[in-house]
Amino acid sequence: MSEILKSINENKKKLSLLLKNKDNRDVLYNWLKTELAYTSNAIEGNTLTRRETSLAIEENITSGSKPISHYVEAVNHARAFELIMARAKDKRPIDVNDVLHIHKCILSGIDDPNAGFYRNVPVRISGSRTVLPNPLKVPDLMECFNHWLTTTDEEVVYRAVNAHYRLVTIHPFKDGNGRTARLLMNLILVQAGLTPTIIRKIDRKRYLDALEKYQTTGNGESYYSFMLSALNRSLKTAIDMLDTNRPDASGVKLVTIAKYAKIKGVPTSTIRYWVQTGKIKPTAITDSGYMMFDPNM
Repeated sequence: MSEILKSINENKKKLSLLLKNKDNRDVLYNWLKTELAYTSNAIEGNTLTRRETSLAIEENITSGSKPISHYVEAVNHARAFELIMARAKDKRPIDVNDVLHIHKCILSGIDDPNAGFYRNVPVRISGSRTVLPNPLKVPDLMECFNHWLTTTDEEVVYRAVNAHYRLVTIHPFKDGNGRTARLLMNLILVQAGLTPTIIRKIDRKRYLDALEKYQTTGNGESYYSFMLSALNRSLKTAIDMLDTNRPDASGVKLVTIAKYAKIKGVPTSTIRYWVQTGKIKPTAITDSGYMMFDPNM
């Protein structure tokens, strides 16, 4: 674990230098708002594509071919992301009130009676052997969780992944536990100057298996290995996206869609439309689906 923590700290420093540029901060913020909504919701069964998620968030466009709740989930997650990014600027200790605010945002317009409130019914995780706490125990468990959250002196990376683990294991809500726990983890990371952790759709099984193994056996080795690797990969993705000195295979320095739009003097939505209609093609696409362009194209 010491090696990956070393790599995380090194990448944190690299990203911090890149984020001194306001344009880079804006690009990363806007990308994360869509990417986290897409990936986090996909883990829970949301069927929107990355493109559909982006259109729902940025332009309130729905195709009508997917359940309306899936579009609402995309918009809600984006609003919850805005909430945690604003909250991260306040250095007050994070507590369960933040958890409740996040959850309320996640379920707003989907299940308002339960949004921001603890469950009063038993729940099960489909396909999992994990036994979740009786609903009568949830308030006391969350009180203990709050004490830990506000007093622990663990190194921030472990505090974040442990907060995620503890919250999903209590499973205090009828629905939205995973999304809330991932946003809480990312709030802790962002407040400490790190980037949010992106858990990719393709890693869903590894993620859930690592969680279940920890919950059912008490062995957290695979869980910590997975989560720290995901954080480090997220840092590298952000660095690759923002480092304009990084050339592609032909030696051309690539730029993000926002910078490309600025160079061409058109809105970002116009560039996306040109790509969609085949007028232009991105020079490269990152592992997370982010388009990169040759500024001379």
